[in-house]
Amino acid sequence: MKTLLLLLVAAAQAGVTDTVAQRNGWAEYERSLDAKIDALNATCGAHLTGDYDKDSYPTFDPIQDRTQSACQQAVDALATVCATPAGKEAVQQLKATSCKFSTQGTGVHLKGAVLVIGIDPDNSSIRGKQPGGYSWKTAIEEIL
Repeated sequence: MKTLLLLLVAAAQAGVTDTVAQRNGWAEYERSLDAKIDALNATCGAHLTGDYDKDSYPTFDPIQDRTQSACQQAVDALATVCATPAGKEAVQQLKATSCKFSTQGTGVHLKGAVLVIGIDPDNSSIRGKQPGGYSWKTAIEEIL
């Protein structure tokens, strides 16, 4: 499995272009995420952007990928964080969200003013600072 992953990364770095299915898949992911971000901004009075860190994906198959839903759930949870004054203030300080493929578990962290949403398809249980399962909302609140 590791060898296949390394080969796919090498192919991506060598400039192998995406297939039509992959380009269409990314376009749909971005359209859906943009709609979620627009709703978040309207709800929270924020000015965030959102993206997928495509470079973190060693390969992308829009039919089998399971990260889109998790990314959108995290953005939806971010909108619920701003239901309190403290949460709203924290969300308004963010500049962006970035959904990233992960092999180190599923969770969130801050990189400056960017909320990085790490999604590990093989380990979908959301982790936080303490042991135990988290919801997206509690994991986000814990770092903001």
